[in-house]
Amino acid sequence: MRVLAVFAHPDDESFFCAGTLTKLASQGHEVYLICATRGEQGRIRHPAIDETCYPKGEARGRLREKELEAACAILGLRPPILLDYQDSGYPLEVAQANPQGFMHQDLPQVEDVLLAHIAQIRPQVMIGFDPQGYYGHADHIHLHRATLGAFWRAGNVMPEPPKYLLFPVRLKEQVARTKFDPERYGVSACSVALCVDVRPYAETIRAAVLAHASQAGSEENFAQVLEDWPGLLEEECFVLGGVRGLSAEDLRSLLG
Repeated sequence: MRVLAVFAHPDDESFFCAGTLTKLASQGHEVYLICATRGEQGRIRHPAIDETCYPKGEARGRLREKELEAACAILGLRPPILLDYQDSGYPLEVAQANPQGFMHQDLPQVEDVLLAHIAQIRPQVMIGFDPQGYYGHADHIHLHRATLGAFWRAGNVMPEPPKYLLFPVRLKEQVARTKFDPERYGVSACSVALCVDVRPYAETIRAAVLAHASQAGSEENFAQVLEDWPGLLEEECFVLGGVRGLSAEDLRSLLG
């Protein structure tokens, strides 16, 4: 099986579904990652990294690209595919003031770029952002729209387009333990299609997150990471964003 994850910034893959990705890779599946930007606007949190040596923009993007390559190697993924868009920045007012940012790029054009990669990789399963962008980042939401569009358009250009599109999510109860609004960014248990026990891969997840040193900080800071991301080393949940080919018989069965 081929799996394609589509995320916006280096470290998204490690914080949102690293356990599932490394489990699939360890089972012999081909796992690919598309990253829309190099995270050029990300903050540097590691005390040993001199941020004056990596100012926001190209230099910081090169640093984060190397971190992403290291994380993918730890997780057993194929080398990441970078789309060369620019990180918009966070929060929203910062992104809105950055006209070169990804959130301002033409949506059909982004869809076209994704579709070309989907046609080349030929995944059976895709993983991407939910409509709320996991926690509301403008780049995440823009990429969700492009990924959803490309997933469905793949049926027009591929003999065997991807069948499933999954969105990593957090339960409302988990989000309530963070700074984010659980009613907006969390989902109910009845919405979840799949939960993966990632405890067997906890050390791999930890190593992948820490490979993103500029964003995760030092190893001594990992307790704070776990506090900010409840359940990171325990369970990853997904909702179904799209499924292709539900038969008329299946539909009749569903509708009684």
